[in-house]
Amino acid sequence: MASGRSGKRGKGGAGRGGAGKGQARARERERLLTDAARVELPRHADVCVIGGGAAGLVAAIAAREAGARVVVLERDLACGRSILATGNGRCNFCNVALEPERYNHPDLASAVMGEPAEALEDVLGFFRDCGLAWAEEDGRLYPRSRQAVSVRNVLLARCWRDGVTLAPAREVLGAAHRHGRWYVRFSERWGAGAVGLTPIEGGGATRALSCGSLVLASGGGTSALAGSLGLPLVAESPALCAVAAKGPTPHLLEALDGRRAHCVATLTRAGRVILREGGEVLFRPYGISGIVSFDVSRVCRPGDMVELDLAPEVDAWEVDHLVASRPGDTAALDGILDPVIAAELIGLAGGIGMGGLAWRVAPLVKSLPFRVTGLAETERAQVTRGGVDVTAVDAATLSLADRPRLHACGEVLDMDGACGGFNLAWAWTSGLRAGEAAARE
Repeated sequence: MASGRSGKRGKGGAGRGGAGKGQARARERERLLTDAARVELPRHADVCVIGGGAAGLVAAIAAREAGARVVVLERDLACGRSILATGNGRCNFCNVALEPERYNHPDLASAVMGEPAEALEDVLGFFRDCGLAWAEEDGRLYPRSRQAVSVRNVLLARCWRDGVTLAPAREVLGAAHRHGRWYVRFSERWGAGAVGLTPIEGGGATRALSCGSLVLASGGGTSALAGSLGLPLVAESPALCAVAAKGPTPHLLEALDGRRAHCVATLTRAGRVILREGGEVLFRPYGISGIVSFDVSRVCRPGDMVELDLAPEVDAWEVDHLVASRPGDTAALDGILDPVIAAELIGLAGGIGMGGLAWRVAPLVKSLPFRVTGLAETERAQVTRGGVDVTAVDAATLSLADRPRLHACGEVLDMDGACGGFNLAWAWTSGLRAGEAAARE
């Protein structure tokens, strides 16, 4: 009976805990909506930025510091929340080597960002002025706190200090250019509930704002808004995500599920090398994840081969020597491979009783093959490829051809980069370029 009562208390506690979390989230939503509703919007502004994410906040700061009155309209309940998910919550905000070749449109990247050293100094100079401290890990730059919230906090603080009007919980419905000005329609995402303000997914009251220049910084997956403005679009698709693949045996991936390794991945198509990238791989039942898979996902096609060198620091001869010098020992590869991975590869090669095991194991360690079948976990993709066609963009101002005083920046454009801080570097630099140009107009 005692255990029965304990079980009831456990279930009740879990229920109360779940309810408590739900109530806490509801209170937080109400607080955010209350804060959003208190923001007093002017009827007119010099620059309106649609989107309060990474690129939008930087564009707003650049425009305000160039002398413009700036309003940011953001659909989310608070500005900058998309930054919190970057880099697994650590925010790899830049890379020390911003080569244009790391982007899908290197010519535009070069024209907008400049030389790699120049682009890096632009980003670091901006965040130095924000008061952010950072640290480097293998060429990747992180806030010293290793917390994405640090990046968001310094951006919001600079917006508030400069006098940018941040207006979250406003969903833009459309925009039109008439008589030399832009008119932006948006709906408020709140309404009066039984206790306080509650989100209204269908939209609350509809308002309008006029501005001299408009900056589109609404992020990936916003083709509907861009299309309503008559902008040429490239079909959107996920990028920087896991890769679905088949291993050399049907059950290898299931056996390796959750194991990690630092490797060099080589992607080939019909025998031709398409990409070679180093970094961490995470084995999953459907294929591979981790940094390596993210870069592979940008360029791979079904039928391509991915070969993983699971011990890039040692050569095949050393692998041969280790296995041959310890016959019958399943721990022969300790020190260079995860024990579970090592055991699976030894088994795949025939097991410790197999003659000539050493020369069978080394090829698996140095080039474990997988055939790509597609992409996986696309709902968790870090960026979206596609969006506004970059051929319609003036690199000097990021303005759109035949669209007076309309600019675009960040992920809303068909621009994506490799994993490692390149996409956020594009967001910062393109936001600076678009914001400054919009203010000058």
